[in-house]
Amino acid sequence: MLTNTFIHIPYVGESTEKRLWENNIRSWDDFLAVSSNHMPNHNLIQKHIELSKSMYESKDHVFFSNRLLHRYHWRAYPDFKDRCCFLDIETTGLDKKRDDLTVIGLYDGKESKVYINGKNMEKFREDIKKYSFIVSFNGYCFDIPFLQAKFPKINFNQLHVDLRFTMRSLGYTGGLKKIEKTLGIERESDLQGMTGWDAVKLWHRYMRYNDEKALDKLVRYNIEDIENLKTMMELSYEGLKQRCFEEKK
Repeated sequence: MLTNTFIHIPYVGESTEKRLWENNIRSWDDFLAVSSNHMPNHNLIQKHIELSKSMYESKDHVFFSNRLLHRYHWRAYPDFKDRCCFLDIETTGLDKKRDDLTVIGLYDGKESKVYINGKNMEKFREDIKKYSFIVSFNGYCFDIPFLQAKFPKINFNQLHVDLRFTMRSLGYTGGLKKIEKTLGIERESDLQGMTGWDAVKLWHRYMRYNDEKALDKLVRYNIEDIENLKTMMELSYEGLKQRCFEEKK
């Protein structure tokens, strides 16, 4: 979908993109192959398409992250899938200044990594730089602001899809666990029904009693969060892509 996208180009909005698609100009190469006759801003658009192709070939995620509105970042998912991470955090509360960050989970589609406060959390600082694309659930409002407060020197410049909003646009409402149930995604038996508040209690139990079993359960809870995000992201991408072209017919 990224190479079918024109809305990151100056003077090109949804209506112009729609007209291009309706006239069978559905990709950057399609545009470059047509005559400039009767096409407003053709030379300007051509210039930005050529720049986009160059940035695409060099996998410059910052270029597209800066030029695409957040609600269109999903279009770049397949193109940056090999450098995508599914992210979720656990905390002791909702206040990013007063509360603590306890666990960070990253899943690259094959392997999950967990960063634990007091153990290996500083490693997150370097590892997050490997990724060009982030998928979260409520990450715009919570995870990323919380992480920025705790790691102020990290520049979170990745493309970012927040599934809370993309799933809602497809008709799936409620929190992550509710949507998982709707989609038939099952969790381990001892993790079913767990909430964010349960995660807080597990962390306090671990800290107070050095209860490694409590920490293990918290980590498994976090891993299921991040690994389930991949299923939801792929469903979202296919649903949004189908709807996008249906609306442009």
